[in-house]
Amino acid sequence: MQMSTHFLIGILVAKLFRILTPTLPIAAQIIFIAILAVISHYLLDCIAISTYHPYKAHWDDTFFKIFHIVYAFALSGFIFIWFFKDYWWVMLFSILPDIIDWYILRPIFHKGPLVHPSIDKVRDTIFSWLPDFKEKKWAVINEFIVAGAVGIGIIFL
Repeated sequence: MQMSTHFLIGILVAKLFRILTPTLPIAAQIIFIAILAVISHYLLDCIAISTYHPYKAHWDDTFFKIFHIVYAFALSGFIFIWFFKDYWWVMLFSILPDIIDWYILRPIFHKGPLVHPSIDKVRDTIFSWLPDFKEKKWAVINEFIVAGAVGIGIIFL
């Protein structure tokens, strides 16, 4: 899933957890929310196989460029700015696996991913029934449905 969807699910997790555990000390809430935000990353990446998420970047394809510039980059930036004050740390934890694998291990240490192979194992074990639509452009609709449902949840909480 794209960063914007990870941000939204992290925010929803935080809002739900705070509603369900109002008497829990704030430090405990922060720890549990951070853990749940990372777990939400696993869940979203497991179902990402049924969304448009090509195995390799297609920067020569207009659809790929527009989708990534508008949805992945611009919307992620908007969500981050809009929710920064209360949820910056939740959004950070919601994309922590990507930060570790794609922004630290690969470019800085020239190592392969550490977290995502375990996500692949979870997906192959629990979500093996999901169809692979990663190269299908129309599968952006699947991500929009997930992000839209999560966004509606955020609005109504």
